[in-house]
Amino acid sequence: MLFQLFKKLSFIFFLLLILSCQDDYVVQSPEIKYKIGDHKDWAKKDSDHSNWSDQKGNPNDRIFWVRMKVTLHQNPKPYEPQGLLIYAFGAYEVYWDEVLIGANGIPGLENIDHKEGEVDKSFIIPDTLAQKGEHLIALRVSQYYHRNEDRGFGVVVSNYKNLIQAPLILTSFTYILAGAFFLTAIYFFILYINNRRSFPVLLFSFCSFLFFLLIIIEYIKFYIPIHYSDFYIRLEVIGILTFLISFLIPVYFSIQFSFPKRKVLTSFYFILLLCIYFFNRGQYDHTTKLLVISMWIASAVIVGNAVFRKETNTIIVLAVLLINVLFYNFLEYDISLILSFTLLLLCMFYILALQLKQQRKAYEYSLVQTTRLRHELLKKKIQPHFLMNTLTSLIDWVEESPSMGVRFIEALAEEFDLLNQIEDKKLIPISQEIRLCQSFLNIMKYRKEIKYSWSDKGIDPTEKIPPAILHTLVENGITHGIPNHNNEIRFELIHESNSKCTTYTLQTIAGIRNPEKIIRDGTGNQYVKARLTESYEEKWDFDSKKTTNGWTNIITLYY
Repeated sequence: MLFQLFKKLSFIFFLLLILSCQDDYVVQSPEIKYKIGDHKDWAKKDSDHSNWSDQKGNPNDRIFWVRMKVTLHQNPKPYEPQGLLIYAFGAYEVYWDEVLIGANGIPGLENIDHKEGEVDKSFIIPDTLAQKGEHLIALRVSQYYHRNEDRGFGVVVSNYKNLIQAPLILTSFTYILAGAFFLTAIYFFILYINNRRSFPVLLFSFCSFLFFLLIIIEYIKFYIPIHYSDFYIRLEVIGILTFLISFLIPVYFSIQFSFPKRKVLTSFYFILLLCIYFFNRGQYDHTTKLLVISMWIASAVIVGNAVFRKETNTIIVLAVLLINVLFYNFLEYDISLILSFTLLLLCMFYILALQLKQQRKAYEYSLVQTTRLRHELLKKKIQPHFLMNTLTSLIDWVEESPSMGVRFIEALAEEFDLLNQIEDKKLIPISQEIRLCQSFLNIMKYRKEIKYSWSDKGIDPTEKIPPAILHTLVENGITHGIPNHNNEIRFELIHESNSKCTTYTLQTIAGIRNPEKIIRDGTGNQYVKARLTESYEEKWDFDSKKTTNGWTNIITLYY
């Protein structure tokens, strides 16, 4: 359900973003002339600026003037005022054909005007001055902050309504997208809290949150005035967010696609990104482009390796990486960055959703398997072979020692009584499980005339575990073990716990019946794993292995 909704929303967002990329106005960079000094006549159209400089220089805290000419190719429609948008560093007054049409801060008084003004500022051009033809823009400027920075002056002449609305429309679309990724980040973080073993879930949540922040910071300038003295702070934040996303996305793919030597190569990749970031610091857009290109190359290598190894779900990711190349070459940088990250995050989401779906199917299958194995286990206890051997042993004991025969009957009755009590339960106290194991060992002692001993350490009687899992492992130990020289097989259960997990270690101290035989999962181990999945989903580990003095089973349950 969530995945289908996300796909539909993503399609709408892409459509809106692509449509919003259509330029309603064009940023112009006309020939610009500079002159340090201050004279009101420099605003006049007939004032000659042919001997002015092409470079701003360093006016320190003095006033300087900027002049440029723009051309309107048609007369405006009636009652649709034209506007002038200026991208510039500094406080300035704006003259259009000698007429003062507005100001951004107070030139010359920047050190005492509490940082008034914005980096991007729009002004209305009077109707009588916005006619077809060539026009002069003159700016009286001071640049008290970042005096050595010469970012130039960009201007847009267009319908004033377009100048105001177009950035806000684009921002609204992108913020809807940001909101979707913010909710996604919260959702998957909660999933990770409930299952802390799934590290890719945490990575995707973190990447979604970083992308949410990147969109917010990228478009914050359209609705919060930013003084030019604070302009680089925003660019630094964008660079850091891009750095983190560029690192984490390839790491995510390397985990999901089991990239060989992942830890070594991701460490090398991290160092490479650090070098790119610090060696190019201060070239903000250039730095982020290099980071994104590095991310693309690293992701392409990882995904290409997965395609070569014929892993599932890799062709789609590779196709998305190729689409990102088209975005980078044919779309405006800011838009291509947002769309590229969006597509990559959707790929991450797609892979994760398929993985979660598979885990869910495995869990549902385990429930069916648990029921089947439970019945098989019960049938195994009452099958004719088991009953025949047990009754034969019972007859022998009754004939040889009636008192021991009575104890045998009592042990057998207790075993079936305990099995009957726990058969339909999901979890039982471990004390009850231990009683079941001890009862079973008591029966086998009479049947096989071997001494079976049980000991446990660190057990909390209130802890609960799935029924009959230790009983099953004990039975496996008897099947595959042979007694020592004292005709004894010992079982030791050790319980340990910490803040992350609790561990049960069951040791069978005995010889191995067939040491060279490869022992595979039989009905017993399958039952144990199915029961653990039923009760703990994926938050468990089970290890069963030979040791020098017998066999060891380790069950780890994660919190």
